[in-house]
Amino acid sequence: MKIVLPSDTAHTIDLIPRFYPVDAVDLYLKNEATKVEAIVSSTYSIDGGVMLLNFTKDFNDGDKYQIKVTENDTVVFRGKLLATAQTPQEYKLTEGKYYYE
Repeated sequence: MKIVLPSDTAHTIDLIPRFYPVDAVDLYLKNEATKVEAIVSSTYSIDGGVMLLNFTKDFNDGDKYQIKVTENDTVVFRGKLLATAQTPQEYKLTEGKYYYE
């Protein structure tokens, strides 16, 4: 899940694509509450194998979106996006839960 701040309008998210695009990409954001999908103007760069996607959009706190990045109708990346002002935490879902001997 990708996190953006609703107080900002310019956003950068990092992602690992299915393949590295060579042409322009299209960013589709589908609001999970209203089911409205919009194409957002974006640019990208590749840095150390990570795709950095830059775009401008206004978000409300708590908005949840489905992300789809395509190049010539081929899906480069799919994921989820959350707009929140809370500080994201780093954790592992199974940390300390299972022990193997």
